[in-house]
Amino acid sequence: MARKRKGWEERGIDMTPMIDCVFQLLIFFMVTTVFAVQSGLKVDLPQAATSDAPPEKDLSITISEKGEMDLNGSRVTMDNLEEQLRVQKDIFGSKVLIIKADKKTFHGIVVDVMDAAKVVGIDQLAIATEEEEKKEK
Repeated sequence: MARKRKGWEERGIDMTPMIDCVFQLLIFFMVTTVFAVQSGLKVDLPQAATSDAPPEKDLSITISEKGEMDLNGSRVTMDNLEEQLRVQKDIFGSKVLIIKADKKTFHGIVVDVMDAAKVVGIDQLAIATEEEEKKEK
């Protein structure tokens, strides 16, 4: 019968350093990931023959059919629109506003948003559309 030495344990792979590395990688990817801001409003964009995907760094306002507005993921009203545009413009450093208006939105609301953007100093405005489905001949 073999005697076991005192303090002798079965040898195995120490998993602690590997777990530490996995957690560090997980934290690194969570911190460096850029999350796209999604609007809480559902809009049906008008269709156009050509359509480009807007850059994510630009300011974006979504206007629903009922006139509800969402500026870069936060709700705004016509009363605080200029103030919020100023704040977001300073944060993003962008002078481009992308307007994502539902195709049934009243024209006057879109014009008011465009006017507020001009007052704040946003020089370029773009209206988002969806590309038309191509019909086969």
